[in-house]
This record gives sequence, C-alpha cells and structure tokens, in this order.
Amino acid sequence: MLGAESAGVRVIRGYVEQPSPRPGEALNLRVSTDAPCFRVEFFRWGQQRRLCASTGWFAGHEAPAHLPFQDWGQPGDDLRGRALTPWSRYRLQVPRDWHSGVYVAVLIEGDDKGNDRTVTRPELDARAGRALFVVRPPVAAPPAPILYKVPVLTYHAYNTADGLPLDGQAGTGQWCLYDTPEPGALPRTVPAGVNLHRPGGGSGGTPYDIARNPDPFDPTPRQTFQHWDAPFVSWLERHGYAVDYCTDVDLHRDGLGQLQPYRLLVSVGHDEYWSDAMRGALDAYVDGGGNAAFFSGNTCWWRVVFHDEVTFSRVANWHETGNPENTSIGVSFRNGGERDRDDHPVPVGYRVQHADHWVYRGTGLRDGDEFGASRDEYLIGYECDGAEFDRADLAAGRAVQPTGADGTPPDFTILAVGDTRPSGWGTGNGAATMGLFQRHGTVFNAATTDWARVLAGGRSPAVERITRNVLDRLSG
Repeated sequence: MLGAESAGVRVIRGYVEQPSPRPGEALNLRVSTDAPCFRVEFFRWGQQRRLCASTGWFAGHEAPAHLPFQDWGQPGDDLRGRALTPWSRYRLQVPRDWHSGVYVAVLIEGDDKGNDRTVTRPELDARAGRALFVVRPPVAAPPAPILYKVPVLTYHAYNTADGLPLDGQAGTGQWCLYDTPEPGALPRTVPAGVNLHRPGGGSGGTPYDIARNPDPFDPTPRQTFQHWDAPFVSWLERHGYAVDYCTDVDLHRDGLGQLQPYRLLVSVGHDEYWSDAMRGALDAYVDGGGNAAFFSGNTCWWRVVFHDEVTFSRVANWHETGNPENTSIGVSFRNGGERDRDDHPVPVGYRVQHADHWVYRGTGLRDGDEFGASRDEYLIGYECDGAEFDRADLAAGRAVQPTGADGTPPDFTILAVGDTRPSGWGTGNGAATMGLFQRHGTVFNAATTDWARVLAGGRSPAVERITRNVLDRLSG
C-alpha cells in the first residue's frame, strides 16, 4: 500500500550507506528534504512489520539528485558540469539488541513546530521516504542454520531512484541498468554503472519497470523487497525457521567466509545479478558440503563487475562468458522464459516426475500430476529457468533428463517440468525445470520467480510441502 504525500511538499528521500551493518555498528543515514526537520521510525520485517525504534527530530537539509553512478553522499557534477552538493549525513548506531533481519527506516517530515508533516504513513513499500537495509548477526553469535540472501544488486539494477528522466532536473537525470543512455548520448567520462549510495534499492525509489509490466496478482513493484522477498521472509519466520540475513554485497565482499557458518543458503524471487566473487563463493561452499536453495527465477543471469566498493555495472550474460550459470545453479533463463499474464493468459504449473523423491514426501503427488496451474496460482512466471532436455520425451510422456549441452550438471535430477510452449511463450527449450543436483552439498532450484507468491498465498499445499521438505532436509 502506498501512502499519501503532503500537499505541495516534495517528498523526503534517503538511504543507508552501509547495506548490512551488525548490531553495535554505525548506521549512517543520508537524507534530503525541504522540510525544516524530520524524524525516523525503524521497522523490522518478520512475521509482520514491527516498530523497533524511533528517533527525535533532525534538522532537514535539501540537496539535489545526483547521477546514477555517483555516490550521493559525495560532491559531484551534473551532466552540464554544475556542482552537486552531497546529501547530509546523520550518524546513528544499530542497537546491540537488534536481531538479524530486514529493516526499513521510515523518514517522516516535520514542520517548523516539530509536528509531523506527512499526511499518512506509507507501508513497507513506497516510492520515497524509505531506506531499506539488512542487519547481519553479531560476529560472535551462533549462526542460524539458514542464511537468507537479500538481492540488493537486482534492486539497484532496476532502481531509477527518484524516477526523473535524463536531464529532468537541473541537468541531472536518472537511469538504471535497463535504460542506460545509448553510447554517444553521454560524455565519455560517464560510466554505465549504478551506485549503491542513492535512494531506492528495495524500497524508497522508483523501479524502472513499475508501469511497464505490472503484476496482475500483486500491486507492489516487482523489483522491490515487498514483492517476493517480504512474503517469503514472513512465511519463514511465521513457521519458526531460524534465519540469519545478509545481502549479495556481503557475499561479493566476504566470499566463502560469509557462507561457511551456515548449512543452507536461500535465495528468493529475482536474484539476477552475480559477480565473479559471488559465484566463486557459492561453488566453493557447495564443493565443501554447503547447501543452496533457489526459490527464484532468472537467477544469476547477468555477470556484474564492481568499479569500486559501491559502483557496479553489468557486462554480459553468464553463458556468454563461457561459464554458464547452469554449472552453479543447475538451470538457466535462456531455456525457460518470461511471460506477461495479459499476453499469455493460460496458467502454467509443474508436471511431476520422480514422485518418489524426498522433495515430494508428504505431498501425495504422483508422476504426471500437475500443481500450481490453477488460475489463482500461475506458479510458472513471471520469469522461469530451465535445463535443456529432449522435447520428444516430453511429448511422449516420458520422464525427461538434461542433455548437459547448456552446462547443466549431468546429475541434475529434473523433478518437474512447466512447459510454456502451449501457452504461447518461452525461450530456448521453453520449459521451467524444478530439480536439484549434488556435489558435496546439494543445490535445489524451484526455477520460477513466483514461487514465493504462491507459497505465501497459502492455496497450494504441494508448494508449501515441497518448500518445507527442502528447507528441513538441507538446513538440518
């Protein structure tokens, strides 16, 4: 739900410089507002939104939007060479009793008498007045069995911050990795990357595709925490799973050390952007006996490079580099596909094979059964991943197995197929393939972005049972 803004008042914007501090560490807010003052309410997202702390009033200062590749907390120049002042920093500290989790700083404008100037308080998702961050557990704390990775790189890849078009305000302009101006439209000194130090990145900004391809099931924008991750996090904590949280920036920076204390890494929704360091850490973790579960789609599609600690750009699809993502996660978007329900209204679910596998224990499903295909589920989509297989086997009703030609590990067991071809969409092989493979550890892949939506909706016992089976076995 989006909250109202005060009439005639430009909205407040801000971000947290550290995407994932620990209890007791600094939490530096950067804020721009034309209000005389503002205050902050901190919420943690678990079973539900919970207020954790509130601040007093801070003096408000207004600063201009910067360019997407710039650190908005530093001085800069706009496209016309005019100086951009840094956003003001407000030094806070993460309370030592805060639990690991996903937090949102709600920025509330005040008037010159210390009264709230915001008409209504927005919920977790909003286009402004929000700063999302993760609190990691204390270094010395015993780790939970499960580590949940929040995909802030995907959030920022789609984040246009304040939504202004190029050259839309005093020579500045916003773009993301999906609408970067064509070569020649910008000075050669302007990189194509985006910076983590700017508003948005999960909440408080405007995603690129907010109006281009709205989700008919959920009005929250797809490339935000609220859309896929929040429902899954809520489900996890409501059902008593012990979970620690990190971001993919932590995985990039800390590598294998970020994963080693945990039994299971969980990724959900739309985990699209991966660096060399992230993939290297995942591969080493699984080789060493760690497990990973991807309840996601379009996973690890883009290879990204960091130009410094907080600026990154995409350089190629992973399969174009000679190191296809299949080798790490089992499947690829190039053999799955993307769909829009308005264009392809036929729902697609999964057809079961190998129903005696432990993943299906307690579901009551048999080979050939289908789940997730009802018109209130649409389990396969909005994007899905697949392993290449012989479609003649599918047409004949035989169990399919991967060819391995696309990089899928030879021992990847395809447990279900969501054939997208009959509904008029799909890429490459045109089928989502749920399955898993083993090295020393196990990698499970649900291969669809919308698994979290169907799980949280509570209308598919099969999806819930499979989720529990995977989490219980791989984390315990």
